Amino acid sequence: MPHTAYELHGSDGLPLFAQSWQAPDGAPRGAIALVHGMGEHSGRYAKLAEYLGQHGFATYAYDLRGHGRSGGPRVYVDKFDEYLSDTDVFLTDLRRRCGPTPVFLVGHSMGGTIAALYAITRQPAVRGLVLSSPAIQLGADIPKALIVVGRWLARALPRLPVRKIDTRLISRDLAVIAQAASDPLNCYGGTPARTGAELLNAMSRVLAACGTLRMPLYIFHGTEDRLTSPSGSQALYAGSASLDKTLRLYPGSYHETMNDLDREQVLQELAGWLLAHSQSAASAA
Repeated sequence: MPHTAYELHGSDGLPLFAQSWQAPDGAPRGAIALVHGMGEHSGRYAKLAEYLGQHGFATYAYDLRGHGRSGGPRVYVDKFDEYLSDTDVFLTDLRRRCGPTPVFLVGHSMGGTIAALYAITRQPAVRGLVLSSPAIQLGADIPKALIVVGRWLARALPRLPVRKIDTRLISRDLAVIAQAASDPLNCYGGTPARTGAELLNAMSRVLAACGTLRMPLYIFHGTEDRLTSPSGSQALYAGSASLDKTLRLYPGSYHETMNDLDREQVLQELAGWLLAHSQSAASAA
């Protein structure tokens, strides 16, 4: 399928790597605006883009600042709103590229926090919000003592790495774990203290304001996710004001349900929701 790599610039001029995968047959049914998770990069979603392309969707994604091929200190932000400003740039550019095509904002893990907070604070004109294992509440693998110490370190030593991401917790598929661990563009070696503290604050902001979230909402999460808690997804689902919302919990699945053993069902149900909502957008037009 047609693939394009391009460069964006954050509001502070920081270079941001971006890429797109176009649907192979004609005009797309919809455009996926994808925000990846902490420590990874947009290229990890090439297979998802290919799958959705077979269903008529174009996928656009960018590497968060400090991630992948984008500039900035690795996995570091001084303020979480830097991610929101970059997503503004990303979506503005995307709309120039795809015109009137319905846009779906999709975020995984910390990307889910970014997407949710962006939807709440910016109220973008997107057809729906899709959240994959969003970081709304921390998983069982994150010690509470680390949270307390991390908040202090965020002020005293903001760039100090305080927590590695254990790739064994992302999937039950050993091949997925091996690929993630060996990918040179991934950066799982340690979350800077400031980034971790900013993420915690953003999670609180999402839950405090999710009652203003009224757009169509699709959330999915693995019940055995130990990096981000499925209870956070349940709380976001219950608290949102959307009249069109779905929560899917996959028994036994780990953090990356789209890369876990039941990924075929996960992807089929995701594509079904996107197709139904892209058709309703066409009817409304």
